Amino acid sequence: VALYATEPLLFVWAFGAASAALMAEWVERRLFRPSFVDDADELFAHEQVVRHRQGAMRVVRGAIQYLTSSRLVLALVLLALVMQVTSRVGDYLVALIFVAATHNSLQELTILIGNAWLASYVVQLVISLFVTPWVLDKLGVKNAIMALPIFTLIGFVAVAVNPVLATSLFLFIVRNGLQTGLDDPAQSVLGGALPAQVGPKLRVLLDNVVLPGAAVITGIGLLLVQQFASATVQVLAVIGIMLAVLFIAAALRVRGLYVTAIYERLRTHAVSLSDFQRALGRPTPAQIDELQGFVRTGDDRSRPFAAAALGRLAPEAFAAMAPELLASPDASVRRLALQLALPKAITDLQLEAAAKDPDGWVVAAAAVAGAAHDPPWDQARPLLERLWHSSDPNRQAAAVWAAAFTGDRKTVVDGMRDGDAVVRLEAIRSFAKLKADVPEAARPMVACLLDDNLEVRREALRQAARWAPTGDERPAFANALVASLASGDREVRRLASEAMAAQAPEALVLTLPLLESREHAAAAAVEALIRSGRPDLFRRVKAHLEHNLGEGVKSARMSTHAAASSRMRGDGDDAAAYAFLRIALDDFADHATDSGLGAMRALHGKRGFATVERGVLSTEPQARAEGLETLLNFGPGWLAGPLAQLLDQDAFDPATARALSDVELEALANHTDKWIHQAAGAATNGLGDGMKELIALKRVPLFSTLTLEQLSSIDQLMVTRHYAKGESIFLKGDVGSELFVVLEGEIRIHVDHEGREVTLARLGPSSVVGEMAVFDDQPRSAGAQASDNTTVRVLRRDRLQALVHEHPEVLLEFVRNLSQRIRIMNEQLESAGPSDQTTDRPREAAGSV
Repeated sequence: VALYATEPLLFVWAFGAASAALMAEWVERRLFRPSFVDDADELFAHEQVVRHRQGAMRVVRGAIQYLTSSRLVLALVLLALVMQVTSRVGDYLVALIFVAATHNSLQELTILIGNAWLASYVVQLVISLFVTPWVLDKLGVKNAIMALPIFTLIGFVAVAVNPVLATSLFLFIVRNGLQTGLDDPAQSVLGGALPAQVGPKLRVLLDNVVLPGAAVITGIGLLLVQQFASATVQVLAVIGIMLAVLFIAAALRVRGLYVTAIYERLRTHAVSLSDFQRALGRPTPAQIDELQGFVRTGDDRSRPFAAAALGRLAPEAFAAMAPELLASPDASVRRLALQLALPKAITDLQLEAAAKDPDGWVVAAAAVAGAAHDPPWDQARPLLERLWHSSDPNRQAAAVWAAAFTGDRKTVVDGMRDGDAVVRLEAIRSFAKLKADVPEAARPMVACLLDDNLEVRREALRQAARWAPTGDERPAFANALVASLASGDREVRRLASEAMAAQAPEALVLTLPLLESREHAAAAAVEALIRSGRPDLFRRVKAHLEHNLGEGVKSARMSTHAAASSRMRGDGDDAAAYAFLRIALDDFADHATDSGLGAMRALHGKRGFATVERGVLSTEPQARAEGLETLLNFGPGWLAGPLAQLLDQDAFDPATARALSDVELEALANHTDKWIHQAAGAATNGLGDGMKELIALKRVPLFSTLTLEQLSSIDQLMVTRHYAKGESIFLKGDVGSELFVVLEGEIRIHVDHEGREVTLARLGPSSVVGEMAVFDDQPRSAGAQASDNTTVRVLRRDRLQALVHEHPEVLLEFVRNLSQRIRIMNEQLESAGPSDQTTDRPREAAGSV
């Protein structure tokens, strides 16, 4: 197009931009949306939400504080500033030469710029594909960050010596290609030396301070040059040389601080082996000596890390150190010496000594090292056989680990079927090391997807994202993923949804019935189906959510009417029946809210919805209001609108609500939800069996966050006891093994003090007694006596522990209550005088008896 006219290029570019926007929107709706697992990404998304709430200037002021607290952050900001100024001066210099070379012809200038950028893209592609991986692997980031400053200096010098089109093209093409192809990847790795929470702050500084600041500095500088000197090409090239020298000095400063930061993170165990290797590249003799010092004198965590780094980065030095490593008191170092040293560096005598090592993993490493000898060591196979047939699960796990290196696939399959979780876990990892090339592993792998051990199940699901069986095991695989989606563990649900999207899209259809579940499975199914990116499934989820949220809003509104009906009926059974109806309606509304939040997490996870979710669920009015506003801005309207109504505590005013009418009560009696149906029947015909107990449990803070379905299962674990007035429930000094929930009556908590009983507290209905003693196995710190005829529900320790395992949210409520007690007692101690600090705090102590 440019051969005839330059103006139509604007329409070509506009058409391309519009097409890209449409394609991005189309693809974004159809691609799998992974959930957040990267801490750095989550922190960045959080920063975006904070910026939206507090404003850019406040966030920038907070980020500037990091300049004075970290020398590395300051050096990085200065390096970026110098790089931007140098790049802009270079671009201006190149522009002058381009204009002169084309004799002020706009058409020729356009063609030249287009060809220059095209050549720059080619150079960038070549560098990205072939040069950058080699540089980062062999030379490391510490040396890669020096490439751009050095070549920038070479380009400016070439232009100063011979200011022609060829030298300016070299400066333009090589600098742009290096900056995008090598320097940007190196800078991204460079940020790994900083704590994860600093990354978003650094990006704020770069985007809001460095970029505009560099533009202002460059503009003012070039203006001053034009005013007080002749702004010729040679003068600008000399200025560029000076800036390039400053650029090199800034890069050298960052290089030194970066290496220091990497070693500091090694000391604090905050760097991975791959990051360490990529940071240093080929180590210098001094760095090798430092790593050897870590191996000899480091702590239990840094010693094996330094040994592994030495084996990866300096194999010759590692081989020379092998005898010393094999004599180390640290078993992990001895294992690494056998595992990472070259086969010729380990003698048969050293292998025989390692075969007698008390640590099974060292023995397994010796067998693997011996099997790699030419010819193979004759004791390798017998050693592994003895390890596998050992009665020690750890030695069996070591044999399974070694099987991945020796190609013993049968042992890997047998390990998956082993009764010990440690062996099964290692077998799955060996399965991954063998790239899933393990015949007859499909059935045991599918079984591991449903393993009772949580770690085994998670590891199997991680592999399921990269592997899927074929043939007869395929349906079982899909069913196992669906069952995992209904798990109570959030990580299991996340991994299952990713495995479905990647390996078993047919399983997504099987999750549709889970949408009707009243447990965590419903929200998990919503997330998985939306993340899948399949338009047909998205439409079905949307229809379900629109109906569910609409019914949830109706239930929340009816809940206020049920509360009004309960108030009108006083304290009798009729009032309790309407109270139970309100609980059922709130339960349904909360269920709809959970599904809606799951959909928002799937749609807007990358935009920082986790922070918004914390805001809308907060008890602080300001945080909740800001969260609701951001939720509405996120959209879409069909989801965010009703969800904001359900989350807004002021959307339905219970004080002005009227009582339920007979027509409304009849409609609720025909509701599809089981609990609303039963509660509406109770409001008409009286309370049914067990409903009073469920009401009492719901009013207990420990169980208030549980659904009626969960409370029903808990209630079945409890037993009812009746105590006459004055009867002792337990005495001070008794070993606690039961938790008591008061249904009716009153319990007096008391202690003996100087020959007389002192009442600490009186606990009425919906109170909990003795929950802390159930956990800590300590004797009761006080006694409990029925002040009146009292009915309690009792939960024994073994059943409580099973309950906590099944419903972790109960344990969180325990922790929240304990934290609240400690906070109240601290406030009382701070407000009390010295003479009052020994005074009993009855109410706070009551629950810990």
